[in-house]
Amino acid sequence: MKELGIDVRQTKLRMVSGVGEGWAESYKRKVDSEYGLPFMTLWGSVEPGAGAAECEQRRGMHIFSDLFFLEVIDPETQEPLPPGEEGELIVTPLLNEAMPPIRYRLGDVAKILPYEPCPCGRTLPKMSMLKERVPQIIKVKGKKILPIDVEEEIASTEQLAADYQIIVDKPGEQERLNIKMEYKPGVKDVRALRNQVEETFNRDLGIESEVELIPVGTIGRTTVKAQRVIRTYGKT
Repeated sequence: MKELGIDVRQTKLRMVSGVGEGWAESYKRKVDSEYGLPFMTLWGSVEPGAGAAECEQRRGMHIFSDLFFLEVIDPETQEPLPPGEEGELIVTPLLNEAMPPIRYRLGDVAKILPYEPCPCGRTLPKMSMLKERVPQIIKVKGKKILPIDVEEEIASTEQLAADYQIIVDKPGEQERLNIKMEYKPGVKDVRALRNQVEETFNRDLGIESEVELIPVGTIGRTTVKAQRVIRTYGKT
C-alpha cells in the first residue's frame, strides 16, 4: 500500500493481526507508530486450531482454556515447567473429534504467565508472546539465541530493513552469530552501520557477531513462513 501511494491512516483498516510467526515487540511498535494501527498477535497451529490471542491491553495472549489444555515443558528433559518459565508448548485440544491429539508437541517456545486479573475484564489465563520454535534455537558461546532476539535488534535500528537470515555453518555450538541483513536505501557508510550493529549485539545479547549488510530486496520476500535460519553445513 505504501509503494502504491496509499496512506494507511486514511483507510478503514483498524488493526494489524500477526499470525504464523513470532513478532518482535520493537517491530510491533514500529507498525504502531508508522501506520497508526495496533498490532495484535494471535497464536495457534493447524492441528489443534487457534489457541490464544491478545486483547486490547496487549500484555500477553489470553489462552482459550475452555477449548485447550496448555502446558510448557523443558524441550531437553521433557519435564513440566511452572508458570513464568519459558519452554516448549504442549497442547491438548478438548473438543477435537476426528483427530484428537493428546499432549501434542508443537515446537513453539513461550511461557504461561502467572495468573492475574486482566483490566480488559476477561478471566482467561495468559501466555507470553511466541518466541519462534525449538529447532530454531542457536547456541552461541553457551547462550541460547532465537531469531526473534535478532529481530528485536534489527527493528530498533532505523537504517536496517526487516529481512535477515542467520547463517549456521556447522552443527552444535557456534563461536559467533553470523547474520545477513538488509539495509535501507540512503545508507552512505555501510561499514559504520555494520560496526554499530555488531556492537549492539555484543551489548544487548552478550555475544560476538559477524554481520554482512546487503541492499534491501536482496534476500527476497517469501510467500510462506520466513526462512530465518539457514544451515549451510552438510550440503554438497
